[in-house]
Amino acid sequence: MRKRRRVTGRFFIFLAILLVAAFLLLRPLLFGGPKVTQIMMANASQVQMVDCVIIRDEHVIESDSTARVEYIAPEDTLVRSGDVVANLYTTGYSESLLTNLETTRSNIQAYHKQLLNNIVDADLNRLDQVVDAMAMEFKNLVTHQTAGNLSTVTRQLETAMVKRQEYLRQNKRGDNKLTKLYEEENARMTSIQSWRKVSNADRDGVVSFYLDGYENDLTPATLDTLTIQEVRGVLAGQALATTQDTRQHGICRIVDQDKWYVATLIEGNNWTPMVGQDNYYMMLEGFEDLSFSAAVTSVQKDSGVTLAVFQVNDPVGPLIYRRTGRAQFSITLTGLSVRTEALYNDNGQMGVWVYDVPGGTFVPVEVLSTSGRIAMIQPVLEGSLELGQQVLIK
Repeated sequence: MRKRRRVTGRFFIFLAILLVAAFLLLRPLLFGGPKVTQIMMANASQVQMVDCVIIRDEHVIESDSTARVEYIAPEDTLVRSGDVVANLYTTGYSESLLTNLETTRSNIQAYHKQLLNNIVDADLNRLDQVVDAMAMEFKNLVTHQTAGNLSTVTRQLETAMVKRQEYLRQNKRGDNKLTKLYEEENARMTSIQSWRKVSNADRDGVVSFYLDGYENDLTPATLDTLTIQEVRGVLAGQALATTQDTRQHGICRIVDQDKWYVATLIEGNNWTPMVGQDNYYMMLEGFEDLSFSAAVTSVQKDSGVTLAVFQVNDPVGPLIYRRTGRAQFSITLTGLSVRTEALYNDNGQMGVWVYDVPGGTFVPVEVLSTSGRIAMIQPVLEGSLELGQQVLIK
């Protein structure tokens, strides 16, 4: 018969040690200990399409007593301060004055040809042919029979007519009737010039004679007071509360082509540009062949909507004629990241709970972007978060 082994005190001590070790290992599960995750480093590419309003540094030259404008500076060209951009014909001027002048010049041309009769003037014939050709091209463009640049053809036609007129003047024949016609032309020109006022550029920039009415309201000086509601109004084509339509008395605008702004409206919290980020690239819908570098200059939030303003220091190009549109912004971000379940909203302020003391310490952050379960973050207070810190998942 086998002899029973006696249990000693050493066995009970060993068993107690095993039980204590198991308790320590299982305590977080048994009593619901804190769940934590670490702050990591990550890279993320962000691409967003948003509604936008273009704001330029542009000054409108105005006149409230203009009956007619004669454009001197070519549209969308650089001018210097003091350059003549237009001739303004003030109140008292009548279109009949110009009509009478053109009639007199037509009479001069016809009488010249009568005097020449059968005399062949090759130079005059060549000038006539140029005028006729440019007039036909102008007509075809206006009636949409051909495609081209109307302003360029208009300038070419005006130049051809002036050259022909100067040729006739320099080669006039000695004739009393012709002399009287030229005296009549000079008198009519003097009458017209008495109503003419020269308009000069008051700054360097690009001249444009196309106005949309917002030039005095949407300027760099008004960016600090620009509101989400005002941007929405401009996107809807509505006048602002202070709008005085520049199209009523505006002659032209002189635009700084190398520094302009884009105000964007961002719905939700998936993307939050940060002031100082200067490595954005922007493209406007319909102008996909153009890419601009952009930097964030201001950000304001209200009821889940973010108004972010970007500064662009590239030539504005064809966007000199655009006020609103859809813009795509792209950026590659490198920085701190955390699992999205570690983010908390504390009375409207997003943040994380750093596990440094029992219960943790709340650190406010800006969420730069989210992708799946990972969020790129930036602490509101610089240096308040570090790579590898543990944060609570509550």
